[in-house]
Amino acid sequence: MAVDSSWPPFASRYRFDDSLAARTRECLLELLHAGGGGGICPTDAARTLADRLGMEWRDLMRPVRLVAVELAREGLLDILQNGEHVNILDARGPVRLRHRGW
Repeated sequence: MAVDSSWPPFASRYRFDDSLAARTRECLLELLHAGGGGGICPTDAARTLADRLGMEWRDLMRPVRLVAVELAREGLLDILQNGEHVNILDARGPVRLRHRGW
């Protein structure tokens, strides 16, 4: 899965390659399956991924959000804020990622 981060508004620190996208996707799906039906916060995925990669979790928030968008487009997860579906790239404040199977 390739996420096109070459166009604005992406700063160079948010550009990432397919291997990071694949690791992020794997991490998100793993956490969603382990978490049951309650879903997860994107920061959970960023922190878990940061531990695995030896990176700062805040630097991984944008990649996590972009991969979440792709998973939502594929029909694998819902992105919710206050129980309503939202576009994670426009949402301000906390959101939940929930696997569609639950």
